[in-house]
Amino acid sequence: MPALRAAAISLAASAVYAYPTTEPSGAPTISLPNTAEGASIPHSNSFASFSFEPAFWVEFFGNASNPNKLTFSVLDRIHEHGGRPVIRPGGITMDSMVFDKEGGDVVRTTSPEGGVWRTTVGPNYYKSWSNFPNGTKFISTLNFGNESLDISTGLAVASLTYQSDKVAYLELGNEPTNYKESRWNDSTAAYVQEWKQYTASIDAALDALNSSDLPQERWWASSATTDDSGLEVRPAALIPAGIDSEDQVGIYSIHSYAFSTCDPKRAALATIENILNHTELTRYCDEEIYPSARAALDAGNRWNIGEFNSVSCSGAPNVTDTFAQALWVVDSELIYATRNATSTHLHQGATLALQSNEQLNTPGANGSPGFSTYSMLYPRDSDLRGPARTLPSFVAQLFMAEAFAVPDTRVRALEPPAGVDSESFSAYAFYVEDHLAKLALVNMKPYYANSTEDFSVRVDLSEAVSSGGGCLGVKRLTAPFVNTGNSSLVSWAGQSFPQGEAIGKAVVEAVGEDNVVDVRGSEAVLAFFDKNDAYGL
Repeated sequence: MPALRAAAISLAASAVYAYPTTEPSGAPTISLPNTAEGASIPHSNSFASFSFEPAFWVEFFGNASNPNKLTFSVLDRIHEHGGRPVIRPGGITMDSMVFDKEGGDVVRTTSPEGGVWRTTVGPNYYKSWSNFPNGTKFISTLNFGNESLDISTGLAVASLTYQSDKVAYLELGNEPTNYKESRWNDSTAAYVQEWKQYTASIDAALDALNSSDLPQERWWASSATTDDSGLEVRPAALIPAGIDSEDQVGIYSIHSYAFSTCDPKRAALATIENILNHTELTRYCDEEIYPSARAALDAGNRWNIGEFNSVSCSGAPNVTDTFAQALWVVDSELIYATRNATSTHLHQGATLALQSNEQLNTPGANGSPGFSTYSMLYPRDSDLRGPARTLPSFVAQLFMAEAFAVPDTRVRALEPPAGVDSESFSAYAFYVEDHLAKLALVNMKPYYANSTEDFSVRVDLSEAVSSGGGCLGVKRLTAPFVNTGNSSLVSWAGQSFPQGEAIGKAVVEAVGEDNVVDVRGSEAVLAFFDKNDAYGL
């Protein structure tokens, strides 16, 4: 029989199993360990989570009485496919956020150019959390930038007053590496001292409420970028400085932006080819992120990517608003999963005019939001970005939701098949209860309309099938080309989601008797070996 691409079955059909043929396929075989020994920590179905810029909360989510239908349709699809993302209302604007008990919806105070000076939240902001899918947890994000304990405490108390059962952790400040140097004079010890003073006082105020089940280890710590700012507040520096001397740190959070359009020099590097270079993505993780992550793990703590995306300063038009971003999301999040991050919080927002005076992106007319091109959706119509819609990268969330849908899934990176370039191809095995459950193959070689070949990689799954007992089939993440910008043309398992609702019949491709999977350039596939792990089967 021909390779996998030739067959497709409806999700309504019964499961299809295929077993190894006795004749060699001629395609390279991928080597797979039979057990999870040496794989990652067990991951939850909240691994792929989000960070939404709080200044644009109403644009993305509406309010308590009038929720944004598109955004919640998107979140509903993720939940349907098995994901349970945690929501961090975080980013630069959390450090100018204040609580007003007499206030209504979230209100931005801005410059004429759209720079956010203040974000005022009232009770309705917290009440809007009830619109999210059942079971959604939140990070209570607190303003540390204004250096006001009253403001920080007010936000913390409000979050527990209105949504005590929805708060998973507290976080004080966003990227202190970007604060004024004069505040701590590049002293890690001075930062730790003030952070501990604030968190101790806030803890006392929250404990007095008697309405929270928050554990003692309730704080995210660090929340720093990898930028060399002079102030070292990543876990490798904070831990020996005693930030967790009172056992209050639950997770060390690190922010990750490997590329940028904050200035012309870096913007020139933010290309499709560069963001899809698996070798460089891995190098960035291992050199810029993992040393501090390792420090947290060695101290017996957990770590996460508390905020990240591909290209800082709101993305790169014609790069991050294309299908390339979907492939980047899948590969980047799986790289961090194999290095034992507990979660990854993909940033969603809009251009911040005060972030850089050289940045490529700008707000819309009259300071209106210029939604970030790296977001998974444009939540509202705008003159700058056009009609509200999902972006091609949204389908990556469904891929990740299904990959980690089963609690305690462990993952490991695999060597590519012989002769396949590791710079543009990655593979990951997923294990549940010590047996192979899924296999991800990601071909990041950019495929364009004018490409002279399709860069397909044929992979023999015989070893996986023999160890897993049979392959149910494969779901495919694909688009006509890597730079496709129309989400109607992008699909996950045969369906597109331009307005959050599925269009088309979902399909699972059947594996032929030769056990070969064909992955074209600019595609990713997820193979399933356990019926209980596959959404729709």
